[in-house]
Amino acid sequence: MSPQIMKNMLFVAVAVLLYSCKIDHDKKVDRAKFSFKTGDDTELFFKNMRQSYYDLEENSAAKFNIFRYEDRVQEADHPLLNLAIVINYLQDEAYLLLEPDESLRDQDRLEIVWSGEAETGGTIVLENYNREGMLEFASQVYEALQKKASFILKFEGEELPLLEDPKEREAFRITVSDYYRLTRVY
Repeated sequence: MSPQIMKNMLFVAVAVLLYSCKIDHDKKVDRAKFSFKTGDDTELFFKNMRQSYYDLEENSAAKFNIFRYEDRVQEADHPLLNLAIVINYLQDEAYLLLEPDESLRDQDRLEIVWSGEAETGGTIVLENYNREGMLEFASQVYEALQKKASFILKFEGEELPLLEDPKEREAFRITVSDYYRLTRVY
């Protein structure tokens, strides 16, 4: 093979690799594609390309693994909303698990008010802590994050800022994006 052909092949391989590793910032969410099913190809991609960015907790008794974004904020003097990706390898499914900090853990209902730069905003409520409820809640927060929204948590009669730290916002966004890729939402 000529050096030019090898150079072109290398360029294409690097371009494909860089494109596949890009975490989507602007992709729109298609709720009709919501699914908990994973595929061998998406699990393999996650394992080989994305898993290294996560802390892994193996639960061999339940036959699933929990992945938490390693650069998430774990302690703060304000409420935290972190996410984890739970992969159930026996069922070929994945779930988004909302992991609020201790101050929010016992809440039956979470209410967040968001406002964006170009939009008036809205309210995001989590009342059903099942897989569908957490996916819908996380997706609404994700969409507001894409609009560069600011968030206020209504909590015990107070209004507290939420997801103000860029590190918190990015950890939330990346986890949702990786989940979408794992379940083929986009």
